[in-house]
Amino acid sequence: MRVYIPLPVGTSSRQWADRSAAGEVPDASPYGLHHLHDHGFDVTFGDSELTGVRARAARSVRHRTGGLELVEHHTMSKRMQRRSSDVTLAYDERTGVPAALRGHRRSAAPVVTGVGWLTTRDATAPVQRHLVQRALSRATSVWTQCSAMVPILSAEWDVPEVHYVPVGIDTDFYAEHAWELAGQLVVSAGEDRFRDHDLLIDAVHRVRRQLPDLRFELATALPVSIDPALDTLHTERMGGRMRDLYARSSVVAVALRPTPTGSGLTVVLEAMASGRPLVVTANPGISDYVVHGETGLLVPPNDPEAFAGALRALLLDPDRCEAMGAAAAQTARRDFTSAAMSASLADLLRRAVG
Repeated sequence: MRVYIPLPVGTSSRQWADRSAAGEVPDASPYGLHHLHDHGFDVTFGDSELTGVRARAARSVRHRTGGLELVEHHTMSKRMQRRSSDVTLAYDERTGVPAALRGHRRSAAPVVTGVGWLTTRDATAPVQRHLVQRALSRATSVWTQCSAMVPILSAEWDVPEVHYVPVGIDTDFYAEHAWELAGQLVVSAGEDRFRDHDLLIDAVHRVRRQLPDLRFELATALPVSIDPALDTLHTERMGGRMRDLYARSSVVAVALRPTPTGSGLTVVLEAMASGRPLVVTANPGISDYVVHGETGLLVPPNDPEAFAGALRALLLDPDRCEAMGAAAAQTARRDFTSAAMSASLADLLRRAVG
């Protein structure tokens, strides 16, 4: 069965493969979707490489539609027709909405799309709302990587059936690190709009009153204020270098603003695979990945003292940290690999084709 996967702007399957071979990025393909080959699919990735006037027009359209890649879609539309592909798989709305808008045409292959950032209709800009409403009604199948989004997508966007597909990562790339490498270091990363790095920095400062030697390293391009004498800010893309941060950490912390979108899950799974316990904001759906008291600690949003208390509890108990990290590594390899994610997606693709 032929599956076509349009990739978002800035993601190239060829460059990804080269970087993977050099040890810079996980998996041999974006999102690890080459694993669909293991289930009998002939996978083709579509790279968007517009230049000149078309590239400028595409940027303008993305800006006005909240990131939807409508112009780029036209360069790929022939590959999404039945004569070229049996099914189109989009990882999220950026490529999924443009593909699904044409999904009602008899010549178009069925469209299976993920949803990553969409929430309620009221929280969506009018132009986005109109396009998304039309697109999701035309998609053959819709899936999300956060279970909390299933009822929201069904109720808000009239999607009759939404599927939950857990996130998967390359657990070979994020190998489990020996606990002897860990120091008194808290690590975090991420730059989407739901990250609450200010709360995390506040929490670290509170913990430092009792643990003055505590270090903190944060990888983000978001604007934050840290003390460079005590903390380290990485503003560049870290890629495979995140593995070193995880190895040196005792705890990986992900502070989030309230959201049901599943923000932060990639960092959560990378840390788990690396054998490090987590402190994470207990947003809806997070408990599907982090088991409170077993692989990490979940804390309420908007509560820096609660976050600090969870960090303090782990940092003062290295044996507990090590045990949680070992449990997290085992859980990641059992339940949250990119191969497992592709197996779930393969089932959706077969149902879409019928």
